[in-house]
Amino acid sequence: MGFSLSWVAVAPSVEKALVERFGLTERDETAELAEFDLNGARLPGWYLLVADHSDALVDEQLLKDLSKHGRVIAAMVEEHVMCSSAEEWSNGERVWGLSHLSDAGILHLGVEGALPEAYHAIHQKQFDEQEKAGGKKADVDHIIDIPLDLAAAITGYRHDMEGPTFNEMEAAHELAAAEQRPIDGVSSNRGLDKRSSTSY
Repeated sequence: MGFSLSWVAVAPSVEKALVERFGLTERDETAELAEFDLNGARLPGWYLLVADHSDALVDEQLLKDLSKHGRVIAAMVEEHVMCSSAEEWSNGERVWGLSHLSDAGILHLGVEGALPEAYHAIHQKQFDEQEKAGGKKADVDHIIDIPLDLAAAITGYRHDMEGPTFNEMEAAHELAAAEQRPIDGVSSNRGLDKRSSTSY
């Protein structure tokens, strides 16, 4: 059926703000993958929250507010329509953002800010894979992995690989759908507009 989720990894200085924002409590159930509606885990240097079948954790206002307390990395993937995004926030501002929208073309990437050094090797690898598969005419999309691989290079987490043990989380405050998904308007026309997008 494909993955549909969003996640946010926050520095230790941000964890309290994240917990308070949603009124999070940890339940006893654990799993090796993020299979609960809301999942919490610890990574080296990060606290990770994953929302299954929800884009709530890539809301621009949420990320802006959290990042006033420290570094924040957020990502989303929606394999049903083949789109993904990753971004970093700090001091209430987006430092960089990267998105892929297959509807805009299988080679599409929306870029904002100065991307981390790890981006270049990831970009090369996935575009090489896409070319081997048939480029624009391929029936497989390797470009969707670029934002996700970049977020993984920073945090150590990728949604479809083995990782930390997750606890089921309960939120006292409902996680509302994101009014927008940032970078190139994945669900709205705000953020990086088409004229600023880059298709490599």
